[in-house]
Amino acid sequence: MRAGTPLSRTCRIQEPNYNDHYEVRKNVMNVTENIFDRIEQLSAKLTPTEQRIARLVSSYPELVAFGTAASVAKEAETSAPSIVRFADKLGYPGFSGLQASIRHELSNRISSAYKRARDPAARHDLAAWIEIEMLNVKETLSAIGERDLERAVDLLADTERRVFILSSEQWAGPATTFHDFLRIVRPRVYSLEGSPFRVSTELGKAAPDDVLLVMDAQRNESWVVDVHEMVCGMGLHTIAITDGPHNVIATRSETNFRISQATCGLFDSKTGLTALLNYLLDAVAKRMGESVVSRLAHMEQIWSKQNLLGSV
Repeated sequence: MRAGTPLSRTCRIQEPNYNDHYEVRKNVMNVTENIFDRIEQLSAKLTPTEQRIARLVSSYPELVAFGTAASVAKEAETSAPSIVRFADKLGYPGFSGLQASIRHELSNRISSAYKRARDPAARHDLAAWIEIEMLNVKETLSAIGERDLERAVDLLADTERRVFILSSEQWAGPATTFHDFLRIVRPRVYSLEGSPFRVSTELGKAAPDDVLLVMDAQRNESWVVDVHEMVCGMGLHTIAITDGPHNVIATRSETNFRISQATCGLFDSKTGLTALLNYLLDAVAKRMGESVVSRLAHMEQIWSKQNLLGSV
């Protein structure tokens, strides 16, 4: 399944280069947060079509800033009048009002990965990299909701439940590390990857009270969306780690964590994701208490007996 072609739900508009990548990426997050605030207030009143528009606009405000009602409608798979009505519902005077508001906050135009790749100087500004990665960690951890954290830790620390981990290819590295360490902390942790046959075989072990932890960002990989939908139908508890509450996966999960993935470079950052996974792992370990200490001590004995670790 990982080898399958991801489903591209949106595309980034390529615009002229800007001079300060760091400030623009900060502006993108601020604009997104402002839109989230308005959308959250009206979320219960949004139609399914408007929810789809919300996910697009919240994740890619540049599509509005530099597009037209028609181009945004095409990406959202709806009509231009629907885009205008959506802007009106958010309190803007039509599409032009929504566009003007975003452009006002974006002092520079947004660059695509392709354009950023043509500007290596910006990607090697160490001071900017330090600041943006620190911001990713701060934004990600600050966005953790107390109820979501409590619920997620309850589920992940309950050894009576199996835990299945589902990740997109783009986040497979951090997901694999989290899976490996969680298996040290507690038993019955499974990774959903490989062919449809292998994934189905792993899910054959699942019971309705088990847990699915799913990780994916916008432009969701289609196979992840499909497996997540199937697991939801099986009645498992779902914990989502995404790039926003209107991600298609987040909207179908009972618990959601949002990742900040701003970057000065070519690819979206995974620093915020790694920080969140580290925090969750530590919270689960502390919740489980002495059982974790015993498991670690037992494994340390095995490692030492087999001379698997070098001496210090």
